[in-house]
Amino acid sequence: MTGWEPTTGDCWGGRPIARRIADCAPRRRVVVTGTIVRTEVAPWRGVRSYICQVEDGTGRLTIVFGGPRPVPGIVEGAQCTVEATALSDGGGLVLWNPFYRFEH
Repeated sequence: MTGWEPTTGDCWGGRPIARRIADCAPRRRVVVTGTIVRTEVAPWRGVRSYICQVEDGTGRLTIVFGGPRPVPGIVEGAQCTVEATALSDGGGLVLWNPFYRFEH
């Protein structure tokens, strides 16, 4: 997403920002940089979506983009930074339509 810069402060909405996947929790703002390790178009909460998995060396996190089409550049092996508020989803955590930028 061009022109977007990740939040740089320590807190967002009075809560600490998780900067590693291992530190993520529901309703907590997340700003992590990692590698896309899996992508697929599949249903999420009844809607066909583009679903990705990102790893940062401390864990794996699911990213869901609304809509059944792949997001240009969000492919396996891509390095990116994502930012959103984590949602709880059946025992795991999901970032829904996060801000993102590619890292080179």
